[in-house]
Amino acid sequence: MPKGRILAVDDQRYFRELLEGMLTEAGFEVQTAASAEEALQVLERSTFDILLTDLVMPQMDGNELVHRVKQRNPDQDVVVVTGVVDVKAAVDAMKLGAAEYLLKPFDSDTLASTLEGVLQSRRLRNEHTKLLNENIEYLDERSLIQRATALFGFLTVEPLAERIIDGLCVETGAQGGVLWVGSNPDGDALELVCARGLVRVEGEQERVALEDLPRELADSTAMSAVLHWGDREGGDREALYIALRDESRIVGLIRLTDKLGGEDFDPVDRSCAEKFSEFAQTALCNALRYGALERKSVEDGATGATDFEFFYNSVRNEIEKSNRHGRCFSVLKVEIGPLDGLRAQFGDVAFRQWVGKAVAQLTRLQRSSDLLSVDGQGRFLVLLPETDALGAAMFKRRAFDELQASDVLAILGPGSRAKIHVAAASYPSDGTQLESLLRLLDERIESDGSSLVREWVVEDKPIAACLGTLLEGGAEERCETVSQIVEFVLAEPARRSGVRSVLFAAPGEILGEAFASGVTALRGRVGKTAISVLGEPPKSAVERDEDASDTSAVRWVSKRELAGLPPFLIYFGEGSAYAMICEEAPGRDRTRFFHTCDRNLVEHLALRAQHELHGSEID
Repeated sequence: MPKGRILAVDDQRYFRELLEGMLTEAGFEVQTAASAEEALQVLERSTFDILLTDLVMPQMDGNELVHRVKQRNPDQDVVVVTGVVDVKAAVDAMKLGAAEYLLKPFDSDTLASTLEGVLQSRRLRNEHTKLLNENIEYLDERSLIQRATALFGFLTVEPLAERIIDGLCVETGAQGGVLWVGSNPDGDALELVCARGLVRVEGEQERVALEDLPRELADSTAMSAVLHWGDREGGDREALYIALRDESRIVGLIRLTDKLGGEDFDPVDRSCAEKFSEFAQTALCNALRYGALERKSVEDGATGATDFEFFYNSVRNEIEKSNRHGRCFSVLKVEIGPLDGLRAQFGDVAFRQWVGKAVAQLTRLQRSSDLLSVDGQGRFLVLLPETDALGAAMFKRRAFDELQASDVLAILGPGSRAKIHVAAASYPSDGTQLESLLRLLDERIESDGSSLVREWVVEDKPIAACLGTLLEGGAEERCETVSQIVEFVLAEPARRSGVRSVLFAAPGEILGEAFASGVTALRGRVGKTAISVLGEPPKSAVERDEDASDTSAVRWVSKRELAGLPPFLIYFGEGSAYAMICEEAPGRDRTRFFHTCDRNLVEHLALRAQHELHGSEID
């Protein structure tokens, strides 16, 4: 095996043959070139360990050759040959990158030792580079492992999820990351728990159904896949998806986007991401198991409900999560009472059994993400993540009906004065701290007993009877004032366009003009308010060639059986509640008028109107 491949360049045939003979005899593989131009052509086709060139040549001299070779291949080793009188030229060649020089005349031993020295330096340089790369790779690997093992210090999912995304962004150069987690072993979807970097939280899916997972991950054991995702502007950009598994079940899905410099995710990125994700996968499974175990440890063995202390901690965590992601949630309180002497009368065992029956009824209404808690006094709290005031109102109604239809009150005996009281509070519209939400729940529980719903006995009446009963308790008011109130209330959807609400109305003749004006002013400004109107589109809008249904996203309802309803307006949403009823007053300037801000009553009327007008619950 030759010691090395040498390209010898000299314009004189005698020296070319001399060099070829000396180098071959010394154990090198040699090729010669008669000019610098020919040498460049040879170097285009072949590689050599050393370029050995004379400096003094016609046309292109040795220094120019060295310059061009080094431009093409900075790692090419060059040895120059010159006479004693041309030492300055040799020095210039060294400045251009030549490794060594030889002065004519020289013998074969000097030539061989010089070239072997250059080759030895090359081997040492390559070995040093290799060791340096290995050390860098080792340090990178060690750094990755240190960052990854730090994940095991987190036993709750939310902070762990943030650390996972931050770590993966470091490993891959991604500038945005999202993580969905399936906390329920029997669930069919993953929930959004973390979004970091260049990510619009409001534009991300709250839930990703397991059946909708990327086929490249769901139908295989692969940990990562480079796919495309559509952004809100309709673009189609590359993303690195990573699946975290608990055995074969996917418990987490990560999407990384916007790599630095706009580059694509390459195999190295995937390799680093998968190495880090192996640790992340184990840490996430540990956190999920710890959460399940922690919840199990505070659950009542008989009822499955948690204690209040765990519930309070869960609400605080929900507040932090909602602050980060701009979400809402609601808290429900249920009291059945008064229960004075019940424990003493029935004993602890019977009392716990009674509590268990109430818990069983409430549990039937829960989602997997909801949390039910109970204390020793027959009071219940329910945490409803991702639930606004309308959603909480629906749960509150169902909880009341479920308990009322059950035997939890009958068990207390015929002489019991116990009643069911349910209240709801929503974050952030009703409060931004646990204490303020709990305080509001207590206030609403207390006011529930004196609410107009109970005072006027309208709980079980249809909407027409409810409105009629309330109107009987109204007072005379100027028709002009009533119309002004209608216009003010209709402006509420525009003022509160960012919150979900519902508005039901039957304008009749007395409110028709004011309602038409208010509806027209709402063009394109209803936000998240669902408006339902009993009647036909306002004539004034039709006369102006406007499509009234498009003007404000109004849902016009025509039902003959409800044609006898008095003119009314009901508005219910986050923090706002108002209802008004009046009589038709043809030819008069005053009308009988009833209005209220009693939240319980307005909530009841809104739910009743939704059911009777649309035959469904509020979504």
